[in-house]
Amino acid sequence: MKTTEHIQHLRNAVEQKVGRRISTPKDFECLVQLIFDHSHALVSVSTLKRIWGYVQSDSMPRSSSLTPLAQYVGYTDWDDFVARHDTTPAARKTLWKKPTVLLAATLLIIAVIITAVTITKGSDTLPAPTPTAKRPVARVLHMGQDCFTDTYEYLRLFNITGTPDTAYFQALPGLSYVYLWGPEYGNTTWHNEGDIQQLMPTITEYFTPTDKDKEYIALANEKLFYERLEKDELRITFMRDIVDSLYVFIGIYRMDRQLSTLQKFVWRRVSDSLDLGCLNKIEQLRDN
Repeated sequence: MKTTEHIQHLRNAVEQKVGRRISTPKDFECLVQLIFDHSHALVSVSTLKRIWGYVQSDSMPRSSSLTPLAQYVGYTDWDDFVARHDTTPAARKTLWKKPTVLLAATLLIIAVIITAVTITKGSDTLPAPTPTAKRPVARVLHMGQDCFTDTYEYLRLFNITGTPDTAYFQALPGLSYVYLWGPEYGNTTWHNEGDIQQLMPTITEYFTPTDKDKEYIALANEKLFYERLEKDELRITFMRDIVDSLYVFIGIYRMDRQLSTLQKFVWRRVSDSLDLGCLNKIEQLRDN
């Protein structure tokens, strides 16, 4: 049975593994990525906020929402976590009936026996434990290497789910004027500058007005030009049809103020990698 006490134990276990308290919007966004890296389970930021009480809710979290957290801290599922943290005699009896617990207990006994035998044989020193590589805390995207089958696959990396009306251009939650961009439409020109290995170091965005709406488009471009100068947008860019019709991460782009005009906007790549665990550092690219 789910209880507030069990959920509190689970929150404590997660924070202990993360190494800090989960208390800010950015903490919840990072935890979403950590859980995804661990088990490829998608838990929304809003769900985590309700579990932590950051957002008030009248209902208890579902087991399906708590299981990814339990797995993140080493348990089979939410029921396994509850059973191991239930101190009633009935719960302990039920726990020992679980096959996974019996297997773990058996393996532990065997390990103790082997260790005891090894020490009895007179070994002067025990071998040093083999170091294990730490699992990366977050995925890092690299230019030209990370590919996705559709826009929603990479949008989920940023906790954007559902069916956005503009999947090719989405604001990144929690950051100032940072967008996810898919410039595979007719108003952009890509440039390799004579070297295909550069993979579009610049992208020009423009509009071709017809005679009917030429004046309107010109005024709209002028307004948009000054707005973008003020916002200093950054665009995390995924482009299609470069490799087998997949969406390929090609870097983070920033508007080139010298090359851009009222008639065109030139975007220049300012980073060829992206650490999904440190999204807040993206804004530092404006300092250059």
